[in-house]
Amino acid sequence: MASINKIKFLEELGLIFADPDSEGEYLPSDDDDDVNDPLYDPARDESLTCNGGEPAESESLASQPKSQTLDGLPPSEDGPWDVLQGQRANKHSPYKRSPSKRSSPFKRSPFKRSPFKCSPSKRSPFKQSPLKRSLSWQDEEANAGFEYLTNEEPSQNWIRPFDRPIGYRGETKLSSDSSPLDFLSLFLGDEFWNILVTETNRYAHQYLGSHRLKTNSRFHEWCDVTTSEMKAFLSLHLTMGLVEKSSLEDYWAEYWPTATPGFGKVMSRNRFQMILSFLHFANNEEYVGVGQPGHDRLFKLRPIIDLIVPRFAEVYGPSKQLSLDEMTIAFKGKSVLKMYNPRKPDKYGYKVFVLSEAKSGYVLQWSIYTGRKRPEAANAEFGATHLIVRELMAPYTGKGHEVYMDNFYTSPAIAEELASKDTGLCGTVRCNRKGMPKGLTGQHLLLAKGDDPVFMRKGKILACAWQDTKRVAMISTIHSNACDKKLMKASKYTDSTSDNREINRPLCVADYNSYMGGVDRADQRMKTYLFPHRSKKWYNRIFNAILSVSMVNAHIIYCRVTPAPHKPLKVFVQEVITALLDGFSRKEGKKTGRKAASMGPLPQRLTERHFIYKTEDHPDCVVCSDRSRPKGRRQTTFRCQQCGVGLCVVPCYEKYHTLIHYKKCHLDA
Repeated sequence: MASINKIKFLEELGLIFADPDSEGEYLPSDDDDDVNDPLYDPARDESLTCNGGEPAESESLASQPKSQTLDGLPPSEDGPWDVLQGQRANKHSPYKRSPSKRSSPFKRSPFKRSPFKCSPSKRSPFKQSPLKRSLSWQDEEANAGFEYLTNEEPSQNWIRPFDRPIGYRGETKLSSDSSPLDFLSLFLGDEFWNILVTETNRYAHQYLGSHRLKTNSRFHEWCDVTTSEMKAFLSLHLTMGLVEKSSLEDYWAEYWPTATPGFGKVMSRNRFQMILSFLHFANNEEYVGVGQPGHDRLFKLRPIIDLIVPRFAEVYGPSKQLSLDEMTIAFKGKSVLKMYNPRKPDKYGYKVFVLSEAKSGYVLQWSIYTGRKRPEAANAEFGATHLIVRELMAPYTGKGHEVYMDNFYTSPAIAEELASKDTGLCGTVRCNRKGMPKGLTGQHLLLAKGDDPVFMRKGKILACAWQDTKRVAMISTIHSNACDKKLMKASKYTDSTSDNREINRPLCVADYNSYMGGVDRADQRMKTYLFPHRSKKWYNRIFNAILSVSMVNAHIIYCRVTPAPHKPLKVFVQEVITALLDGFSRKEGKKTGRKAASMGPLPQRLTERHFIYKTEDHPDCVVCSDRSRPKGRRQTTFRCQQCGVGLCVVPCYEKYHTLIHYKKCHLDA
């Protein structure tokens, strides 16, 4: 009963709300200076109503004496009684309540309009009447020079017309008769294969010359890889992205329900794993240590990155709209480049900054994050994300492009810089960015879903705040404050359309939703057929990502050059795999038994110098031990250093190195 009397008392006062529809969002204070408020309207104050009722006839609450009692509550020297909280309000007076705290006893309507009222049937959505606030909020310094827009602007046409060629622009002639491998060769040319073959063989010799191999190591059988064999290896590498299994060994397993005999027909398992182990892209002898001038954290991949990534932009001309975002290359091994982001699907991995074409997802710029760098003195005032955007956009400024990015990169500073170079920007922005107006923050501007957007402008930069499911703040240099209509459902739990209504949505939000997904589209496509198996070597994962991006870019160029219908990405990859195997034939494996002298040179064990040494394990003697017979097994503690096999000192060591047919069980002696 007491709370009802309090509410009635508030209704009688008539000054609870500064706007009939604000529902307690603002309570007037004694410090409000209506005279200096540029948005203050005395006529509107005189006709102010409470909750849509008749104008109040009672005096202002501020003019009430301190001895005023509410609902029989005694006066106090500490200050007036807080009628909404039932507490003394010495420091926290109800007249100076923070607008971010909902202290009104009335329920908020799900479709209640904001103080910036807009009724499409009565007046334009751009003739807004902002709610009265304190002077610090309206000060130009607090708003960083931004001013409110109350009328509809003309469309922005300051940016130069976009007239650049779009699509493939490489030197190699491509047509509908070109094979998928021809398109992939735009990025993986002869120099790419030479790097892989040369550095892989170099690293294999460096490793074998500096390590003592175990007896049963497969590396004893290493021989240098050739270009055709490297292409066959890479074809199997790509095939594993199409046929995903739990481990590499399963591709050569002979279990009939899951067998894939095609892998064994191309290359043996041991040979594939040897090439994968020695796969290398740089000369280790040229490595510069940490802390020394010229140190590069991407040294292991630098030749591949410098060869392939610049080709992305050289052979393709993007359309007007570009998208800038980041990718994550999943990796959980040990690496100083690995990062953790709990909000990403792949929480551990490498961060890559990517600039792509908005519609197709073609990757134009690709830059992996290698750690924080100290900026030069000329760039000390700019943040790291500002310099990233400047670096990625450098080849495309001054050509009339529009770039869309999220709030990790967007700021008024980079918007002004790009605008000075005839490049437009549109993106979400964090309200606490340097140079953003304070008047659009949630602390000063209360919006509900369905409210009309609020716009501010400073030169070419348009700032916007709009309440969708969450608060959205944007800046754009290519849009005006025009809006389109968006249908908002009254409830997601019903199919009824009777309570649905149309709301005003900024055009910059609509265009952002259309053009922002370019990098996400490329990321999704490249991970569809990515090599699925883990590696302890940190650089292999990045190489796989570069290979997948090259494949996706080649498919986009193929779709641009050839007429429809186009082959899907999966068929495109399959034809690349088939083309890489052309001209390659697997060498015949070693046959059982020994070759006759007339069929070729003698075995190594009969021609070279051999030395015996004592070992800690107990291997079977290859001459006199036969486990297939009862008591036929015989162990020894000696091995041949060159052959790596177990041998009895006498007489098996001599027989093994002098006889072609040396096998004879000790039971037959």
